[in-house]
Amino acid sequence: MPYNSTTESALFTSFKQQIADKELEDFLSGIAPDNRTLPKYLAFSISISSVDPLAVVEQDHLKDSFQYYWEKPVDDFAIAASGELERVTAHGESRFRDSSTKGKEVLSRVHHVSGINHQNAVVHLFGGFSFFDENDSDFWSSFDSSSFTLPEWMIIKEGKCCILTFLIEYDAEASNEELEIAIQNKLSELDHITKADQYSLSPVLDKNFSIENPGADSKEYLQWIENIKKAKSAIEEGRFEKVVLARQLNIKLDQKIKDTYILNRLRFQYPDCYSFLIRQDGESSFIGCTPERLASFNSKFVLTEGLAGSTSRGKTASEDAVLEYNLLHSSKDLHEHEIVLEAIEENLGHYSDNVQHPREPQIKKLSNVQHLYTPITATIKKGVSRTEVLKTLHPTPAVGGFPKDKAVKFIREHEDFKRGWYAAPIGWINAHGNGEFIVAIRSGLIKNDEVRFFAGCGIVGDSDPEKEWEETNLKFIPMLSALEYAGT
Repeated sequence: MPYNSTTESALFTSFKQQIADKELEDFLSGIAPDNRTLPKYLAFSISISSVDPLAVVEQDHLKDSFQYYWEKPVDDFAIAASGELERVTAHGESRFRDSSTKGKEVLSRVHHVSGINHQNAVVHLFGGFSFFDENDSDFWSSFDSSSFTLPEWMIIKEGKCCILTFLIEYDAEASNEELEIAIQNKLSELDHITKADQYSLSPVLDKNFSIENPGADSKEYLQWIENIKKAKSAIEEGRFEKVVLARQLNIKLDQKIKDTYILNRLRFQYPDCYSFLIRQDGESSFIGCTPERLASFNSKFVLTEGLAGSTSRGKTASEDAVLEYNLLHSSKDLHEHEIVLEAIEENLGHYSDNVQHPREPQIKKLSNVQHLYTPITATIKKGVSRTEVLKTLHPTPAVGGFPKDKAVKFIREHEDFKRGWYAAPIGWINAHGNGEFIVAIRSGLIKNDEVRFFAGCGIVGDSDPEKEWEETNLKFIPMLSALEYAGT
């Protein structure tokens, strides 16, 4: 393929160096001429200079299109993605299975070549699910019950390795020269977002909002106390052992705030959590910084965890140690944690003959809270779909309750807001069948000039309604402090 170097971008130069003429010609000749098997898209992966994926999302010009960001700083792993070539949606009880089927169909229409031999040089789908089978909230109207997007491009950064994968639509009638132009144009569009010296800087907004957490005389507080009492009565009657109830905190703004500003604060404050952004359109974005992984998987293993039981961090090392000791010996929190572990073991037992985890819980320390934590590994039986495992694990007792069906029914009947994608599985899956999903807690939905943050806590037989209210206030702190930081 003769390359045209008259208006060559730096990315296109790198592309030429990594994917030679012969490789590209062999790649094209490998596309079957049978119209039934022709790909719809061509995908290319190349190594690029290190970039900050959050800055890339912030600089991208497709403001009204799909955008995605994911980062766990302590793992030195981050993803940025943007644009929408295809989006698959599903609803109802079969949405996990249908999403898997539709996603595989989309990925089968992509013909991929890579200039780098790396596990992350592969096409991904990004998205998630709502908490309930149907997402019937107007405020969550941009977020279907299940939604996964094939983006126009994605950048994955792991350690010192940074990989750009971009896609173009395939035209079987196009000449090699026309294909070259399409590649060159796409890389020219992306060139500026990979160069920090070309970034445009937007001024940080003056703080234009006030945050008022409802007090003990508020309607929200009284409703909360009443719901906790009802939950404890249901537990005493034997309807379930645990239920997780949540609150919604609404904040009105005078103007729209930048979601990436909030995330920049969160990722530095909580490097051992997953910071995320899913922007479905130009109107609304779902953001958060969650400590909880639902599952990561490859061809053989599923890794998950139990995360339940929490307390605050101490102001001094001694106070922190005392709080940790008390949490590790709290009958209420240990019972809540044991319920979570038993449920996960039971769920994974349908798909695995080997489920392993430490006998005693550990402590996961975040900057403002510490949790009881148990990592879990399971070997998955041959032929089991990973989405089957996700469906079985969601919702975990840490965000739903136990037994699951009865607890979730109670949540639907008594919570005074729609959960949408809050506490639901969000994440990614790639063409190799690898993926990772987190539980979208410590999160919020930004829509135009309104922000809604969410926080919940587990209710068991000896729960104190007032203490549970204070626990939700504690869990609001990460998002509230990041919002205040972004507005100053």
